[in-house]
Amino acid sequence: MQRNLLNISKRVNLALHALGYIGAYGRNTSAKRMAKDLPVSGTYLSKVLQQLVKAGYIRSKRGAGGGHVLAKDPQNISAYEIVLLMEGPFSPDSCLFAHSYCSEKDGVFHETANKVRKLMERSLRKITVARIMKNLQGRIG
Repeated sequence: MQRNLLNISKRVNLALHALGYIGAYGRNTSAKRMAKDLPVSGTYLSKVLQQLVKAGYIRSKRGAGGGHVLAKDPQNISAYEIVLLMEGPFSPDSCLFAHSYCSEKDGVFHETANKVRKLMERSLRKITVARIMKNLQGRIG
C-alpha cells in the first residue's frame, strides 16, 4: 500500500502540527508538554521550534510561565509557507518516482508531475494554521 503519496516530510508535518497546537492551546505552552501531546521526541520538536522562532512564526520565552506562542495571525500562515521554510520549493523538474529513469524534461511522467506539483502548491496555500488549529481544538489542553 502506498502510504506517503504526498511525500510531506516529518519535519514539515511536525512544524504544521506544532503551530496548530500552539495556536489551539491559546497561551504559552512548553515544548515538553507539546512533545508529550503530539507524541514526538522532545529533542526533534525543539529543533523544529527553533526554526519557527528564527523565522518569526512563534515567540519563545524561557523560565516559569514561559513557553511558545504564535507571533503571527494563524489566518495568515499557510501550509505552503511552512513547506518552503522547512524544505524549500518543490522541484520543477521532478518525476513521479523517487528515482527518475527519464533523462529528458519531457519524459512521459514529467507533465503529470508538474500538474501534481502545481495542484499541491495551490492546495497548500489554502490551508492555514487557523484551520489546523480547529482540527486540534478539543484534543489538547
